[in-house]
Amino acid sequence: MRPEDRGRRFIITYRLADDMLTIYEPPVRNSGIIGGKFLERTRVAKPGSSLEKPEYYGPQDFYIGAVIEIFKHRFIITNADAFVLKYIEDHKSQFPDQTYSTIREKVGQYPGPKEAMKGGPMKVQRQPGDLELMVMQVRAQLKKIAITDKSRVDEMFLRYNNDRTGFIDVNNLRDLCKRLQLPIDDDVLQAVICQITPDPEGRVSLEDFRQFIEST
Repeated sequence: MRPEDRGRRFIITYRLADDMLTIYEPPVRNSGIIGGKFLERTRVAKPGSSLEKPEYYGPQDFYIGAVIEIFKHRFIITNADAFVLKYIEDHKSQFPDQTYSTIREKVGQYPGPKEAMKGGPMKVQRQPGDLELMVMQVRAQLKKIAITDKSRVDEMFLRYNNDRTGFIDVNNLRDLCKRLQLPIDDDVLQAVICQITPDPEGRVSLEDFRQFIEST
């Protein structure tokens, strides 16, 4: 590992729908790291597997401390969110004990995920530079809903478009995130709105909402 790579942080998103990975690197202010998509969505074969019978990484491989080698780059899994833990708890029989125990221990260190699983909004311990991570988390969870049931995207929007103006706003988004147990910090929601729409008043159309959730 190059010394300059040692402190870099990445978000690895694993899609259960098609077993594909996406890797995103959040930008770090004053570091020279501009961030962005490190790996486009793709299936990743494990090192040493043959071209004829490739063995792909699966969700059970992503335990805390695991070293994942992706196209000669090595990534150490250091954390996971409460949604990962909840999924593993609901499907324990599909995962080795090591995967469950390491993620449960890591996620359990923070009060946010515990509160989230009780039905309240997620409260995440904040550190400098975490805003981008939290925005990515909100988008990732909304995208998971779109993958499993695209009709829910329209339903979520129309539920808040009560006046039929064709738009929802940041207050509607806050309530939606609260219902989905996602972060509801003001700066996170404003950053999400800025990614969804260029509208100066922060109004989000259904088309903007769909594009934000469903685009790669």
